[in-house]
Amino acid sequence: MRGFAVSIAAVVLALAGCGIIPGTTSPAVWELTPDQVIDAETTTLSVLVTRVACNGGVTGTVNDPSIDRTDGELVITFTVSPGDPPAANCPSNDLVEYVIELDEPVGDRALVDGTCRTTDAADTVSCDSEFR
Repeated sequence: MRGFAVSIAAVVLALAGCGIIPGTTSPAVWELTPDQVIDAETTTLSVLVTRVACNGGVTGTVNDPSIDRTDGELVITFTVSPGDPPAANCPSNDLVEYVIELDEPVGDRALVDGTCRTTDAADTVSCDSEFR
């Protein structure tokens, strides 16, 4: 059993040396799909998600978003996995479609990309506006 624990520790250290630590995430931005029409009764949002940081053109696995609701806004914040590598080429990362099922209609609330509001992504071209 001790050899197994040592082997796992060696794998974790090797991954950490590559800048890939299991369980880490990276900020991602989103936009509505071009065919998405939003009205007060909308409960399903189809969005395109992309990693903010360089990752060789790959967004990665899109994690379930956090959704903060207020009377005037739905703030939707995405992350992707795994976390960012220590170095990568920087072509645009791919867009990954993701469908959000809301538990209540959008109503008259604004849709906000939380990553543009809460991270360094606010200074990127992806966040010219936090409103979607």
